[in-house]
Amino acid sequence: MKLTRKHVLDYLKEHNLMQVATCGEVHPWIASVYYSFDHDCNLYFLSSPTTIHCKQISQNPNVAVAVTSSNQNMSGLKKGLQIYGVAEKISNSAKVKHALKLWKDSLNVKNNELTHENMVKKIISGRMYKISPKKIKFFNQELFKVKDGEEPMLILK
Repeated sequence: MKLTRKHVLDYLKEHNLMQVATCGEVHPWIASVYYSFDHDCNLYFLSSPTTIHCKQISQNPNVAVAVTSSNQNMSGLKKGLQIYGVAEKISNSAKVKHALKLWKDSLNVKNNELTHENMVKKIISGRMYKISPKKIKFFNQELFKVKDGEEPMLILK
């Protein structure tokens, strides 16, 4: 069986927290952030530009992402995503509004103060970020009966 975008999207629907690994000039860093996604497997998250991971994204946009459940049984079947991609702070107003709506809707966030307008007015410090995946590795031992290290990959442009 071949890994498809649908496999990835179905898995992303089951979760809402990802780990984003960044690397700056001095050291690497990892942060857990809540995400939303679109049909192209782009990932969106809200974070303050003053955090270590966002500062590092501004220096080096290449990131690694992991999406998995910490409730998995260690001796059970493995399931999770590993992603290499390029991250950016979204600056276009229409794209920020779209990403923020997608993020709030998918995470059921009801905070009326969390708006693009309040970001512009600096009432809200968080900004929307987008990760465009380039390579996605899917660990799913239920679907793909392969040895460790031979998990299928989806290459995106």
